[in-house]
Amino acid sequence: MDEITVIFILIGINVFLFCFVVIVAIWGNNKTNKELSGKSGVYKGPAGEPRWNGELPLKVDDYHQPRYVYENLVESTDYLPQNGRIIGYRISPNLVIHSRVQYGVNPPVLANYIRRLGGKLLSPDEVMTLFNNWKAVSALRVKAGDEPLGKFRFWCNSREGFPVCTRFDDGYFFFEDMVGFGKFYASLILKR
Repeated sequence: MDEITVIFILIGINVFLFCFVVIVAIWGNNKTNKELSGKSGVYKGPAGEPRWNGELPLKVDDYHQPRYVYENLVESTDYLPQNGRIIGYRISPNLVIHSRVQYGVNPPVLANYIRRLGGKLLSPDEVMTLFNNWKAVSALRVKAGDEPLGKFRFWCNSREGFPVCTRFDDGYFFFEDMVGFGKFYASLILKR
């Protein structure tokens, strides 16, 4: 082969790879837009579409037990659909967890789901707060027609700020570093 043939082959490979990347990016973006629009049925239910860009108060003074937080910022232990969709569950005076649980999230797409859903990973102390309120939040979800929280691993931050998984067994919770395992899947519960 002469040099010109090799150059044309390399250019052809580069053009093919560029087109492939562009097509995959467009397909991924369309999939995300379809999920967020609710047309795919991914986010049906009382919590509705997961993206909410409002602002919650940093802290409330009247917290006594876990309760719904609605998109119009009304908070109640009663299910009141007239206030709009549920955007989260308040589980402490200064912590509201996301209304949605995203299942089957592996390390390569973790950051994309966090950005897509809008929120942050729970800290170890916040994980403990959630575990202390697990049954109450589960009951609120069922009362609103959603599925209860099951026993599953979910993503959170380590004390050092790195994504890890946590699981709850026999009254104790454990952190597991699974970021290096690309085929490992865990659920995602974010804070607002």
